[in-house]
Amino acid sequence: MSVAAEANAYDAWFRMKVKAALEDARSGTSQVQVMQAAQALIDAKRQLEPKS
Repeated sequence: MSVAAEANAYDAWFRMKVKAALEDARSGTSQVQVMQAAQALIDAKRQLEPKS
């Protein structure tokens, strides 16, 4: 397969994946929820670290 054909195939695949993701009706996780979970992990790790 040529480089151009590979690029075209990848572009078509990528566009199909983006379209499917945009049309997905399932509820997702908000950015706020993700950041809150990440902060909780950071806080938990900090509590386990020995104080110097």
